Amino acid sequence: MPSSASLLLALVFVAGIFEVETCAPPRAVSLLRASFDTSGGEQAGMSRNKSAAAGTNRAAARLGNHYLMLVNSAVASQMDGQKLAQFDRSPYDGLAVSFEDAYDTSPVESAAAMEAQIAVWKKNTTKDIWPWVYLNRMVGGKDAEANEYAKVPYFQRIQGVDLDDSAGAQKDFLQNWRNALRVAKDTGVAGIVCDLEFYNNYKAYDLGELSRLRGQPPSELVKLLKQVGARMADAGAAEYPGATLWFLFTGFTRPDYRVVDGQPTYFAATYVVEGLLDRIEQRHLPLHVVTGGSVGLGYCHTSVDDLSQAIQKRASTFAPLLQEHGGILELAGTMTLWNDRSAKRTWVAQGACGASTANTIEDLEPYMELLFRSYRYNWIYGSPNGGYLAFQADTAPRFNAAISRAKTLALGERSQ
Repeated sequence: MPSSASLLLALVFVAGIFEVETCAPPRAVSLLRASFDTSGGEQAGMSRNKSAAAGTNRAAARLGNHYLMLVNSAVASQMDGQKLAQFDRSPYDGLAVSFEDAYDTSPVESAAAMEAQIAVWKKNTTKDIWPWVYLNRMVGGKDAEANEYAKVPYFQRIQGVDLDDSAGAQKDFLQNWRNALRVAKDTGVAGIVCDLEFYNNYKAYDLGELSRLRGQPPSELVKLLKQVGARMADAGAAEYPGATLWFLFTGFTRPDYRVVDGQPTYFAATYVVEGLLDRIEQRHLPLHVVTGGSVGLGYCHTSVDDLSQAIQKRASTFAPLLQEHGGILELAGTMTLWNDRSAKRTWVAQGACGASTANTIEDLEPYMELLFRSYRYNWIYGSPNGGYLAFQADTAPRFNAAISRAKTLALGERSQ
């Protein structure tokens, strides 16, 4: 697992993105509803791509009308029966668990070994266990300012991102991806979670910097990044037709992340998802893609009104993309929690998190209610920097109670 200092560095980087994303003017209420109800986009997609949309509808049906996932950097090697039993008492539907962490360079774990571990856990919980994979497996660490965990031979032999598989890291990532899908299918979970974050080298998000590292023009890099996404889509359809691919972020709200050769560009990672979506459309693959919102929505908001505006802005930004990929792509919501203001540490005490008017977890209930009403699928980032220790019996119940109240209010209003 990354150290606390490493995680803080990552969150400080991403927090800068969140701050930009959450400052938005009001939009029509219909756009807020659009972020939850994508039926118009689904109809458009079905007319162009009936088989893909039908497969997507089946995948979405596995998640039901509402799904809540906990993402808290759970690693398989650190999980045990006691933690899973505590989680089983929570209002969540599922938990994301990584079998290989963001900096893992060991041989790829087999699907059989992963399934055996889940079988043990299922003695203590009926909740879904979502396999979680990291694109960081194929991100290089040769840059002088790279993360200390990337300064190992495996990562140092990668030029920027292993787009041609010359270092063998892309092959390892795709094997992780396939194994995770196989495990999800075999264990009856709707899909997998994917984190696209470049933990090893955030500078490589910039196509200009990635071009320097790899010695290739940005236009060629975009093609190669999209090819990675296409391979992910092909593998997804082969291993688990109808799977949900839940990305913690996609970056489509940042079309002007950097200007390269006079042209605005996305994060490098965004082109991977673009290639994946294009392949799903082209080959009518039965896959369902969820974009999690850690960039486009952010984990924190200064007020409920601020969150409402951010939801509306995101819906407006995504509207053309949802129409283009109707029946395939769907938005999910996210946020982080804290028990009391005094418990906030590091990034939770800074930016919009630090400035939030919510002092306690109870004060965050209206935020959660709005989030749950706005999106069918949501995930909570459970961070100890907010005092949220989801597997500990002395702290989890208070959070569970607040989440349950917000869910009850949200689902009650939605059903009317």
